[in-house]
Amino acid sequence: MRKFLLVLLLGLAAVGCGNNGSSVANSVVRVTDADNGQERGLHAGQRLVVTLPSNPSTGYSWRIAELDDALVKQDGVADFEPDPTVPVAPGSGGSAVWTFVGVGTGVTQLTMDYARPWEQGMEPAERFSLTLEVE
Repeated sequence: MRKFLLVLLLGLAAVGCGNNGSSVANSVVRVTDADNGQERGLHAGQRLVVTLPSNPSTGYSWRIAELDDALVKQDGVADFEPDPTVPVAPGSGGSAVWTFVGVGTGVTQLTMDYARPWEQGMEPAERFSLTLEVE
């Protein structure tokens, strides 16, 4: 009987340990423009959500300028969220929301430029950069 209880307890402990590992991969790392120039760690399978101020009515939009997609891939398309503190009206700003997921192991730079796509050769109005270390 004692042996059975010991085996049962060890089995439950193993299941509990497995859940702890998956919760890390399921957690989300969130960054904003306040994190510009910082470093963040990701685990393979973990999501990164980047939220940056944006106003598409100006013609400006965020685009990925640099990213090693063997380490981090964009997940889906970017989304726009209106500013919840301002009444929704034509020309209102908000946030561009990008989701990425860690897929490899190593270090990569995520650089995003805020520019008008038709203005070739111009410096971006803003640049966001984040160093990502994926384990």
